[in-house]
Amino acid sequence: MKNIKVFINEYHYKKSSKSLIFLPLGIIAIFYSLAILTKNFLYKIRVLKEKKVKPFVICVGNLTTGGVGKTPIVCEIANYVANTLGKKTAIISRGYGAKLNNKNVNIIKDYQRIYFNDAQICGDEPLLCARNTTNCAVLTCSNRVKAANFAHKNFGAEVVIMDDGFSNRKIKKDFTILVIDSKKQFGNGALLPLGPLREPVFEAKRANYIVITNKNSENIQKSKEEISKKLKTDKISVCNFIEDYFYNIKNSLQIKPSNQKVGAFCAIGQPEQFYNYLKKHFEVAFVKTFEDHHLYNQNDINEIIKTARENNINSLITTQKDEVKILPLFKDLNFISLKLKAQFDDEKLFWIIEREIKNEIK
Repeated sequence: MKNIKVFINEYHYKKSSKSLIFLPLGIIAIFYSLAILTKNFLYKIRVLKEKKVKPFVICVGNLTTGGVGKTPIVCEIANYVANTLGKKTAIISRGYGAKLNNKNVNIIKDYQRIYFNDAQICGDEPLLCARNTTNCAVLTCSNRVKAANFAHKNFGAEVVIMDDGFSNRKIKKDFTILVIDSKKQFGNGALLPLGPLREPVFEAKRANYIVITNKNSENIQKSKEEISKKLKTDKISVCNFIEDYFYNIKNSLQIKPSNQKVGAFCAIGQPEQFYNYLKKHFEVAFVKTFEDHHLYNQNDINEIIKTARENNINSLITTQKDEVKILPLFKDLNFISLKLKAQFDDEKLFWIIEREIKNEIK
């Protein structure tokens, strides 16, 4: 039987779906919409005010629930700002699902050292950022103003990059990037909990730039044109997630893909896209999907291993996001991870970021 969250997620992205079962969700969505519209209106007329911080703030966010590929883009931008532009850079994340108290500022990584290597403690996305960036600090805190000021005071951060936070109006953003999945786009067009939207689509006007993530779509140009027309902007680029390589989690050795029989599992926002990657290279005998941000325990891993042995499978494949959460748990089977590479179709976004930072930081 499907998990209720998985069922609702499927409904969110079936644009023609109609069901009386979701009538109560529609009523809740009306009140949610009123709350969001009221909040944004109060910020617009400056009854509520965004707090300006000293570092230049880049926000990488999205309008919908579920994974759209923000974190790899955050890492690409952070590495560019830190290593190409030479600016002291920090990534700030809410640290969703972590055991650390995110009311405090937690240092996951300074410019040289990673302090937490357990995603169960610090969160999967902050740990991914820590491992995939250089010369960049990574902090978690639910209060982004507090985190940005901490990064400036303790690390001399000139630029902070928010991993998520489009709907967070408390901190003033200097440059906002809205990330949209090329296939999922805006789902059924309804707000939570009836649909996947955190805010109405017209609020995309607050973004300075749009990035469309392409996870193996054959009609990416069509998607780009649709989104460009809907949002009335040409400030838009495509970020293609392409397969980099597979590797053994235990020893980091690269593995050449083959048609071998494997099992796959993950806890990400759009699992079917990950499974489609795998099916091009392996015979995927079974898949096991957990809720996004799921924190694995030993029973989860034991159950996956049991299923693998029942299917006479010696190798299991997961994502980098899941890898950081299962490291303390996996046992004797071959656990393989897929590394994806974020590749932009042009350099336009980076040129604009460089210009904006230079204009702000004299």
